[in-house]
Amino acid sequence: MEGSIPEIDVLKVERKPKKLREVGEKWGCFRVVNHGVPLKLLADMKSAVGQLHDLPLEVKQQNVDVIPGSGYVAPSEKNPLYESLGLFDVASSASVSTFCSQLRVSPQQRYM
Repeated sequence: MEGSIPEIDVLKVERKPKKLREVGEKWGCFRVVNHGVPLKLLADMKSAVGQLHDLPLEVKQQNVDVIPGSGYVAPSEKNPLYESLGLFDVASSASVSTFCSQLRVSPQQRYM
């Protein structure tokens, strides 16, 4: 359907690697299918993100920039539906620890 968000099938990416780039450049986003991530894990991640965005504003504002644009970004008049929290280096345990501390994440939430 024209105008709908495109799907990228992980099982077919190797056969059509240019499509991945084209879709990313044209749309900036896409839906990934056949990725093998368990539905329970996806649901848990969605829940955790929801809990982070439900935090009080003063807590979210503790998520400060490591590099410009990497910390908390509040909804604005220009973009009222956009809000983000930034974690600069998800592969770094120190970065994850700092992020969790800034947002007062409980030990249980850290290991969901």
